[in-house]
Amino acid sequence: MAGRDVKTAIMKIVRGRAGSKRRRTPAIRRRFIVPTSRSATSEEDGTQMERVSHRRKITLNRKASEHPEKLNLMRNFCLTTVKLGVAGLVKEFMEIKATSTPIAKLSKVAFDKNKDKNRYKDVFCIDGTRVVLQYPPGGNDYIHANYVGVRNNKRRFICTQAPKENTVADFWRMVWQEKSKAIIMLCNIMECGKKKCEQYWPPIVDDTMNFGELTIKNVKMVEVEKIISVTRLNLSDGSYDLDVEHIAWRSWPDRGVPENFLACFRLLQRVKDVECIVVHCSAGIGRTGTIVGLEVANQMFDHGEKVSMREIVQEMRKQRHGSVQTDIQYVYMHRCIVGLSENKKAVKRSEVHGFMQQFDQFAKARGAVGAR
Repeated sequence: MAGRDVKTAIMKIVRGRAGSKRRRTPAIRRRFIVPTSRSATSEEDGTQMERVSHRRKITLNRKASEHPEKLNLMRNFCLTTVKLGVAGLVKEFMEIKATSTPIAKLSKVAFDKNKDKNRYKDVFCIDGTRVVLQYPPGGNDYIHANYVGVRNNKRRFICTQAPKENTVADFWRMVWQEKSKAIIMLCNIMECGKKKCEQYWPPIVDDTMNFGELTIKNVKMVEVEKIISVTRLNLSDGSYDLDVEHIAWRSWPDRGVPENFLACFRLLQRVKDVECIVVHCSAGIGRTGTIVGLEVANQMFDHGEKVSMREIVQEMRKQRHGSVQTDIQYVYMHRCIVGLSENKKAVKRSEVHGFMQQFDQFAKARGAVGAR
């Protein structure tokens, strides 16, 4: 869409639609993740349904750990978001981009020396937080990947680009070295007629791939939701085994956002006990930064801390340059927290309904929404 059309759409949002009638939102059935462990899915946490049915009232059992202070922090976040509105958040994102470290001041020596291993020449891997490959000893130590920390775990996430044909072996070297038990894939192999990722894992049950001393085996596949599938993988060097869960979100558009605001939290719930999680999309900054930023926010709420998405994104960009690529992704992060807060009853729908409408109009104007 032309820039002036987007500007017009945003201005309409800012003016509001005080005289418009609210349309009833159709009920959507609950969706549940197939349980993998009792701790991960035994309790309802406000992420199991997208919207409350108008035909019947559904009561959710909240986790005992959800302290009123957390709900109050979520409520305040939502009210601040509503006050800013979509236009205010877009402005905020542009300010974040403007204050990010200039390219000329980035330390990216390894990135510059390994151009053939980089998927995009304008998506940089900074030296300070890059993953240095040490397995096996004596090999090239470069991979386009950075550590991104959450609270006390400075290496909780590894944000990386989608493997290229010549970096698949490096990718598995990294997974093995870091003993990562979860991989979150937020892109498809092919997108818009272009190859955005190599088929780096065995796609058929019992099939294997070999890279040096490592063997990767497809143990089991399961579709946990319409948009999310899980493949259980086993990595082995002949003497040690590492079980890895590969979680693929298939309908998140490049530079866009899903039409689903709670699936991200259900996905993150699956990996809540994993110490080191590898996350990638195609470039490893847009969709990847969005999901990691939401987990950072969720962790802060859990620990009774005030959440500023602006500060979260600014800090992530110091670790993985360019994290959260577009304004629609930044606004989507807020929309997800609003949706989660409503489901946890930290805020009433009537208090956030206007913002929800603004987001829907903004996303539609951008044509940036994927499948539910």
